Amino acid sequence: MSYKIIIISLSLFLSSLVSKGQNGYKNSISSSYSFYESSHFSGGDISAQGIDLSYERYFKKRFFGTISYGLYHFEGRNSIFFLEPEEMDFINMRAFNLGVGYDVVQTERFVLSGEITYMRQSTQELISQLESGGLIIRETGTIRDQTARVQLKARIFLTKNLQLIPAVAHGFQISRYKSNWLRIGVGYSF
Repeated sequence: MSYKIIIISLSLFLSSLVSKGQNGYKNSISSSYSFYESSHFSGGDISAQGIDLSYERYFKKRFFGTISYGLYHFEGRNSIFFLEPEEMDFINMRAFNLGVGYDVVQTERFVLSGEITYMRQSTQELISQLESGGLIIRETGTIRDQTARVQLKARIFLTKNLQLIPAVAHGFQISRYKSNWLRIGVGYSF
C-alpha cells in the first residue's frame, strides 16, 4: 500500500510542474543496455542483462523528474529460490523507477547528474516447495521487491540533441535485494 502512496504523490508532484517543463526547459528520452548484479537477503546472487526506456523532464535549470521501465533476463545462483532456466520466461525480471535528479555539473557538451528513485522490481522465483514420499510440489510465481536506488549518470552530447549516457547505480537492500547496476545508452533531448 505504501508504494502506491509514493507513486501517487510523486506523480502528482511531477504533473503539477508539467507546464514548467514545457516552457523551454529540457526533456529527454533514452534507451539503455543494463547489467545488474544483486545479492538476495536469504543468500544467493543474481546476474541480469536487459534494456530500459527512460523519460526525464527538467523543472528548473538543474532539477528534473525521471521515470523508467526495464525488461531483463536474470539468472540466479546459490539459492533454492532461483528457478531453472526451463521454469522461467526469457524476460523474467522487470524494474520500474520513479524519482528526481540534480545536475551537479552542466556544460554545453557534458552533464553529470545524481538521482534518487523509488524502484520496484519483479522476478520469477520459487514461492514454496513441498516434499512428501518422493513427490515434490513446487509453486513458482512473481516476487516483488521495493527499494530506493541512487544513480550517478553522465550525458556526453554527440550533437545538440543526441547524447551517450553511461551510468552506475546502487539499490539498497530494504527488503529482498541489494543491487549494483552498470548502464550504457543513448538519449535524445527536446
